[in-house]
Amino acid sequence: MTDVEAKRAVLQATGTLNRHPEAVADPLFRTGGFFDPHDLLQVRYEMVRRHQIEGLSMTTAAALFGVSLPTAYQVQALFDAGGLAGLLPKRRGPKQGHK
Repeated sequence: MTDVEAKRAVLQATGTLNRHPEAVADPLFRTGGFFDPHDLLQVRYEMVRRHQIEGLSMTTAAALFGVSLPTAYQVQALFDAGGLAGLLPKRRGPKQGHK
């Protein structure tokens, strides 16, 4: 197993594998190396950072990182509320039994 395959397996196991890496158009993620469009946490953080630190509009950031504008604002709110840990995906579906 190559390093890339091993990393993607870990991302899959932890729920942080980006399901749409092809939608990430940010130039940093297209060059390879450190920035990996398959790493959902890294993509989310970099989108928030580009908006907050570099002053990129949320509309432009959403387009560059392949998410809808409402999703970009939601990610921003999650980061504001919980920091980096807030960007981790939450468990989907029912949280407890129905009875």
